[in-house]
Amino acid sequence: MTVKRKLVVTTIAASLVAGSLAGIPLSNKGLAAQLGLSNVASAATATTPTYADFLARLDRIHTALIAGGEAQKVRDLREIIADLDYATANSLVEPILAYIPSDLSDNEDFKEALFTVFQAIGTVTYSTHVSEIDAIRNSAEVRTAFEELQEATGVNLTLNDLLAYGNAVESAAVNQLKAPGKLMLLAAAVVSGNTEAVVDLFNNASEEVLNNSSLKVNELITWFANENTASREELVDAVAATVENFTTNYPLEAEIAAEATQALAVAFIRAETTGSAVSSNNGRTQTFTLKLLKDITIPSDLVVWNVTGGSNITKDATLAGVVNLASTASTGTATLTASVMDKVIYSENITLTYSAGSVYIPSAPSIIDILGDLKGKIAAATGAEKDKLIKEAIDKAFAAISAISAIDVSKDVSIVDGKATVNVSSSAISKVVTDITAIINALKDAAPGAEKSLPNIVVSFEAGKVDSKDITFNVDADSVKKLTVAGIYGTKFVANGIGATVPVSESKDSKISFNVKNAAATPAVIGTGKAASDVFDFTFNAGGTDIHEFTKPVQIQLPVNTDGIDTDLLTLAKIINGKLEYYGGKYSNGSVTENRDTFSSYVVVENKVSFKDTNKVKAWAGRQIEVMAAKGAIQGRANGAFVPNGEVTRAEFAKMLVRALDLDNVLAKEGFSDVNAADWFAPFVAAASEAGIIKGRTATSFAPNATITRAEMAVMVARGLEAAQGVKPSAEDLKALDAFKDAGSISASLKDGVAFAANNGLVVGDKGKFNPNATATRAQAAVIIYRAFNFKG
Repeated sequence: MTVKRKLVVTTIAASLVAGSLAGIPLSNKGLAAQLGLSNVASAATATTPTYADFLARLDRIHTALIAGGEAQKVRDLREIIADLDYATANSLVEPILAYIPSDLSDNEDFKEALFTVFQAIGTVTYSTHVSEIDAIRNSAEVRTAFEELQEATGVNLTLNDLLAYGNAVESAAVNQLKAPGKLMLLAAAVVSGNTEAVVDLFNNASEEVLNNSSLKVNELITWFANENTASREELVDAVAATVENFTTNYPLEAEIAAEATQALAVAFIRAETTGSAVSSNNGRTQTFTLKLLKDITIPSDLVVWNVTGGSNITKDATLAGVVNLASTASTGTATLTASVMDKVIYSENITLTYSAGSVYIPSAPSIIDILGDLKGKIAAATGAEKDKLIKEAIDKAFAAISAISAIDVSKDVSIVDGKATVNVSSSAISKVVTDITAIINALKDAAPGAEKSLPNIVVSFEAGKVDSKDITFNVDADSVKKLTVAGIYGTKFVANGIGATVPVSESKDSKISFNVKNAAATPAVIGTGKAASDVFDFTFNAGGTDIHEFTKPVQIQLPVNTDGIDTDLLTLAKIINGKLEYYGGKYSNGSVTENRDTFSSYVVVENKVSFKDTNKVKAWAGRQIEVMAAKGAIQGRANGAFVPNGEVTRAEFAKMLVRALDLDNVLAKEGFSDVNAADWFAPFVAAASEAGIIKGRTATSFAPNATITRAEMAVMVARGLEAAQGVKPSAEDLKALDAFKDAGSISASLKDGVAFAANNGLVVGDKGKFNPNATATRAQAAVIIYRAFNFKG
């Protein structure tokens, strides 16, 4: 076992060996109440977790599994464990059977009940979605097993009690690892051959929770102890050994178990690892620190650091976790990754900017030389190696383009009577366009056709902090034409933290002007809403004509004040005749960003929406409904009711998806005979049709009021994400359909979309079936839309 592999085993053992699903957070006020538990004390001293925390953690782990491309390995093992039967696999419970009382030694029902309980622990360990856990909880076999145990022992055990015990053991173990230097000492012990170090960690953690009288599992252990001469410690060891047989030490499918355990371990670390950086050397150096579960520092020299996609940023040759900006560059962007066992546990797009000296625009020759070197390698390579080199060329070209595409126009600002004007330098634009064109041509020469795979290129005009609330940027017609000829996608205007990206195609090769005004968001302007920003009024003029509606999305970025605000509920709102219309947006690093199809007056508000009938679905859909309602993607039906169990029509889902994925298009047209211009859903059907998300039930009809099927919903989500983010279904996605017994009933025209949605956890199956022709409730639709909204391709 390598050092890094041992480190992984060490740091996540509490999540796997204890069978606690990577640490399900249970408490007497949070998740425990949601699950019907009482008086469950956590060994951790951190802030009490809530059910929302639990769902968020499941989502993070599931997303991390998807990102690692190994979700299917976990699904495979979970299905294998679920399909076990006592008759052929009873040896798995031998460790605990050694301690059953003599009067029960011939009671096969009791032994099978123990088998079913530990089998449930095994399937829970490899479950990464709340619906999978609920299915286990609601299983008739599991309920019968608990009843059999209660009849024999008098202990009324539930699945939640098992989760509570696993969580308590994990919490105690994690607390031990938080002690200064403990992680390093434990890793060193394992590396030196002391494989009992992890066992000792859990023995100590288990002994700690033995004194917790509120844990029902302890009542069962006490019953075993009272019925024979074994010590409680021996019984705890037997429980742990039996759990291992159904999880990490699964003997019947050892290779599959090892792969699934490793996949879940890496996903857990990836989901629970956060990074922070300290800048030095005038911004040229950043030193990164990784922490697991917010408190446990992962030594930088125990992971493999890598920097990709940026020619100006490199990792330090001697210091782990340190990256440097080239001395010849003033700024650079790249992707930093940290890996364990060749699996990425942390990834971040980083930007380093040199803060001292005058404005400097790097020249292009260095990247052209790099692409020239790659040209020969690409020509000589074949197959996957050739594809890899072409991708490397594209990534490096785009990173270099991004590094030179920000033009500092702070010296071009003039303020008269409080109004600021920025006349963007045509020579600066000409220089940037020339260098970008040179890089694109070098990429085309190195790998013909690769230039078509470059992401959209945006040239930004950055004015910095401007002492004005009325700012106008001007770009002359000749510069606009140069941007058009060079294939630049958009121009971004930036000042005072405000940003607006407008596609160059909207400029019509004419002089363009962009103006933004801001004023306080008073109740007289926005009503009773809780504002997180000023009110901003945007105007775009091309060739002397104001343009209010755009054929392609314009991106708005607004600075916000988040004091006392739930950032998940922040939404961009358009002010229309004194009322707010909500359009969504995503919060990050002090700003809310949203794509729009019109310019007008906008404000960011905290939009709290509540419904009177969502309590019964609150546990698994409450937060999702709340967030998507805040974003304006979903609405109630009448009188404060959401109707969570109501069915969803095709028109309703089209609106949800368009709003959630920023696909509004005021200029879009549709040609369905059953959609009239006056219908409330007409603009959303038109936008979805224009984006290629929806097709009619026939050549001429959309059937807007028909109930949408699960397969149709999955396909619309897949197409929506392709339109919004450019992600596409792959052959790898199709493997996810193997998990469904009814995959053959999925229409051939829908299979790719269903596979993508299933493989990425956007739409999940139930009890081994996808049920493509079944309908989904409004609550289920809200959860699906929430996942699509947060999807990162």
